[in-house]
Amino acid sequence: MAQDDAAVKTALIIMYVIGIICLGITFFVLDKVNGKWFTKFSIGLVSIVLVMGIILINLINVN
Repeated sequence: MAQDDAAVKTALIIMYVIGIICLGITFFVLDKVNGKWFTKFSIGLVSIVLVMGIILINLINVN
């Protein structure tokens, strides 16, 4: 059971890091294409990353 919990935590951390990298790439692409980096699409991505961060923090604090 403890190994499963560690595997889930590792997967969530990796997903969170990938999400932050994708968010940075999206901001860069939006800046180059539209001339502005903050759009409705980027607000949605930021909210998803924040929710993932809250879940990750709660999961780590539970144990």
